[in-house]
Amino acid sequence: MADGRKAALKVLDRCFRTGAWSQQTISSVSKDLDERETALASHLALGVLQNYRLLDYNIDSFLIGRKKLDGTVRNILRLGAYQILFSDRIPVHAAVSESVSLCRTAGYSSASGLVNAVLRKIAAGGVRTPDDLAVRFSHPDWFVDRMISRHGRAFTEALLEADNAEPPTVHHAAFAPGETYVQDAAAFQSVEMAHPEPGMRVLDACSAPGGKSFTASVLMENRGSILSCDIHEKKLSLIRSGADRLGIGIIRTLCCDAGEYRSEFDRAFDLVIADVPCSGFGVIRKKPEIRLKTEEEILGLPAVQKRILNNVARYVAPGGKLLYSTCTVFEEENEQVAHSLAGFDRIDEKTFWPHLDGTDGFYACVLRKKE
Repeated sequence: MADGRKAALKVLDRCFRTGAWSQQTISSVSKDLDERETALASHLALGVLQNYRLLDYNIDSFLIGRKKLDGTVRNILRLGAYQILFSDRIPVHAAVSESVSLCRTAGYSSASGLVNAVLRKIAAGGVRTPDDLAVRFSHPDWFVDRMISRHGRAFTEALLEADNAEPPTVHHAAFAPGETYVQDAAAFQSVEMAHPEPGMRVLDACSAPGGKSFTASVLMENRGSILSCDIHEKKLSLIRSGADRLGIGIIRTLCCDAGEYRSEFDRAFDLVIADVPCSGFGVIRKKPEIRLKTEEEILGLPAVQKRILNNVARYVAPGGKLLYSTCTVFEEENEQVAHSLAGFDRIDEKTFWPHLDGTDGFYACVLRKKE
């Protein structure tokens, strides 16, 4: 049996049981796999995460009378059903037989008959799609309810469909010949909204993985200074190596917490970029495991965001600018946080929507500090 399927099963077990991040887990479990099997593991794991509720809807229609299913067995069924219903490059007989083999290698031989029977029925019946938008597009009920109540059903359905589409990949050129970096158009445009100029002193307070620092340096024509900060030193090393590769000479890094005050930063920057930690519901198509988050998990985020925003606001020089941004679409984390900041005037603001703008879901607000 292909090791890519074993790796995909490990990824799903960790994501569903412990809330692990998919990409990091794929990298971890695929270390000994060749490129082809790693690609298969990624394709299957991410595909199941993106469609897990619709897959469960189809699986459960053939589990009548069975009240409980072991989590690993369900993930084997999800993998098999995904290959049958959504992956045209894998023959049905291979999807079924490999799923049965996976039961045995994973220690669930007793479930082989069940898995074989259910997957054959799914293959015979084809995909079933319910009217329930949350199930059809595999999003949390609470998320869909919130979107419909605020934006209407048609808007929400278009958003959910875009969330399940292939994410766009945008390459931006820097200074080294032939070198580019990948960043979604919404993130790039948010930095453009702040108009960083040559010679500016810029602080990127929550900088990893570095895209906004790179964009600011391009717009500043590699003249001025950018201090890229993050709480994790390992991530900062990636920013430094990225800056070297791109020919950027104005970035330096510092490991620090954006929520803790540093007196040496007080009123020291012409522009502060605060791309704060958020729920991530704007990048759900790139990180499908976000679909597993509960509403309770994100309730405390606005307090964290306000703490960071109010702290870094002190670092902006009089007349300078502050860019507040998130990769989510919730007003509680966006407008309600940005509009709470005292001593600043709002000069630009935009929410980016995948189905309207062709970008990630994103929010950006540019504020100017009063003199």
